[in-house]
Amino acid sequence: MANLELYKIFIEVAKVQNITRASENLNISQPAVTRHIKNLENELNLVLFNRKKGMELTEAGNKLFNEISPSIDKIVEIDKKYLNICEIRLGTYATMLSKLLSKSIAEFYLKNKNAKIITITDNSKVLNFPLNDENFDIAILRKFKENEYDSKKYKFISLGYFEYVLIANNKSKLCSKNKIKISDLDNQIIYMPRGENNSTDVFLQELQKNNLNNEIKRIDSLSMAQIIQQYDNCVGIANCKYLSQEIQEKLFTELNTEFKIPSTEIGIYYRRDNSSNELKNLIKIIKNNFNYNK
Repeated sequence: MANLELYKIFIEVAKVQNITRASENLNISQPAVTRHIKNLENELNLVLFNRKKGMELTEAGNKLFNEISPSIDKIVEIDKKYLNICEIRLGTYATMLSKLLSKSIAEFYLKNKNAKIITITDNSKVLNFPLNDENFDIAILRKFKENEYDSKKYKFISLGYFEYVLIANNKSKLCSKNKIKISDLDNQIIYMPRGENNSTDVFLQELQKNNLNNEIKRIDSLSMAQIIQQYDNCVGIANCKYLSQEIQEKLFTELNTEFKIPSTEIGIYYRRDNSSNELKNLIKIIKNNFNYNK
C-alpha cells in the first residue's frame, strides 16, 4: 500500500504539471519528487504521467487524481489546522536560493518545527516583483525604487551590496592585457545576469556610449560560469558572491578593468501585515547569515 506522502506529492505534481514547481511548493528536492512519483507508479503498477508531454496525466493518472484529490486536499487542510502549520511564501532568484539562502532556510526549519517555506523562483514573478500580484510574505531581491513597489504593503531591509567583476576564459586574449579598456570588449559576446539591475544598466549604457558591437546574452550565474570556462570568445559580468569559490579556484580569470562596474543593493522585502513570529524569525536568521560566505 502506498503511503500518504506519496499521494500528496502526486497531487501536487498533477496540479502544477511541473517537477520544478512541485518541488518548490513541497520544499523537497526535484530528484526526491521524481523518485517518489516513480515509487508510487511502481507500487500501483500504473503509469501516471506522460513524460513526453511534460508531466501531463495519463488516463490512469487522471482517474486516480479525480478519485483521491478531494480527500488529500482535506487531509492537507486538517494538517494545517491541527498542527498549526505556518506557511511563508518566499520569492527570490534561483541562484540566490541555492548559493546564499540554503543555510538560513535549514536553520529556520530546525528552530520552527511547524512552519513551511514555499519558495518561488519563477523569473516571470520574482524579476517583476513590483508589478506582479504574487502575494510574497518575504522576497530577497535587488532594491527597487520606492515608486516601483507598494511601500505600504512591503517594508525593505537592506542586506548590503552585490559587487560585480568581468570574467573571461583563462585562454582568452583579454587575459594578456594589464588593464581592460571598454573598447577592448568590441565584438565580444557578453553574458549578463538575468534581470535588470544597477550594475548591468550602467554597464550597458557604457557599451552603447562607446558604440561597441556586442551580442548581449542574459543567463543565470552558474550557467555563465560553465560557459566562460569552455569558450574564450566571450566575457561575463559575474556576481562576486555567487561565484566566489570559482573565482578563488581560478576556474576563469577576473579581468582588471579601467572602468568600475557599479554595485547593486540587495535586501529583504516583507509584508507589513504579516506579524507572525515565524516570519520574524526567518528575517532575523537571514540577516544574521547573509554574509556568512564572504
